Amino acid sequence: MFQKILLIICFFTIVSAGYSQTVNEVLEKMGKQYSTAEPLQYNLNYSLYKSAESKKIEQSYKGIFIKNASNEIYMKIDKTEILNSKTINLKISHPEKAIEIANPIKNYFGDFDIKPLLDLCKIESFKDFKTYWEITLIAKKYSALPYSKIIVQISKKYFLQKSIFYYSTAVNFSDDYRAPKSYYPRLEVTNTNFNRKVPSSSFFTTSNFFTTSKNKYVLAERLKNYEVIDQRNISNK
Repeated sequence: MFQKILLIICFFTIVSAGYSQTVNEVLEKMGKQYSTAEPLQYNLNYSLYKSAESKKIEQSYKGIFIKNASNEIYMKIDKTEILNSKTINLKISHPEKAIEIANPIKNYFGDFDIKPLLDLCKIESFKDFKTYWEITLIAKKYSALPYSKIIVQISKKYFLQKSIFYYSTAVNFSDDYRAPKSYYPRLEVTNTNFNRKVPSSSFFTTSNFFTTSKNKYVLAERLKNYEVIDQRNISNK
């Protein structure tokens, strides 16, 4: 999941002696902001640029993140909805008209497995600005990451306020398959309006998406023509 990947990257263990203690303190406190048993809400904005230097936005979309005091999570990113409750994990893709059901992800913001990233990234810099810290991660040679560089900005209130991804693989931006125009894009994700307001319980109610009757799924009216993909059944086969 995209948001979790961001946070896993941010929890990357720093081994450079020059600033490791300061960075680790910042990341540890940021982790507590997300994992504490308190509500959390904020808005997301995604902006895609053709190249590392481009100033023109080629594609943009918005999202929301909502967490309750039980650390259940609801996210909407453009036309995709994600719910991770105590009992289930749902991903609803409206363009594909599909609902993917899986077991819940436990400790969504805790117990990160950061070991794979130790071989994939290195810290290029850590800067302390007036209102935020900035960490630059560089993908190591032969890394499996699709990015050559990632920049994360953490506010002085210990929230992840911005992430910038520099793609290491080319993307075709042409609408004409006969004349491809490939670039190495940059994706900027900005998070704003952080608050601890108690969200409506309806965000975390599975029946807003479907119910079950005689071992069959009964989809909500707005989703009645969607395909259901139950990964729990697949994994148990």
